[in-house]
Amino acid sequence: MILGVERRWFLLSATLAVALWNAGDSLLAAIFVLALLLGAGRLAWKQDPRMLSLLREATRSKVRYDPGKWTESPWYLDLR
Repeated sequence: MILGVERRWFLLSATLAVALWNAGDSLLAAIFVLALLLGAGRLAWKQDPRMLSLLREATRSKVRYDPGKWTESPWYLDLR
């Protein structure tokens, strides 16, 4: 844990803050984003310490039904 959050969440927050700092040349915005993400991570960590690992494991499982996913052959309407 780093600063009360999981190390992967901290690295994600720091990476996004540095990317924002490089893209926008605003150190204040980068510090704000880092503080916001670390605060959200700390709240999530206090709520459920295994939440991030559960979300990661959920992405590995097979999707049973996805209404937004197209089938192999697109549907069409046959008018007679």
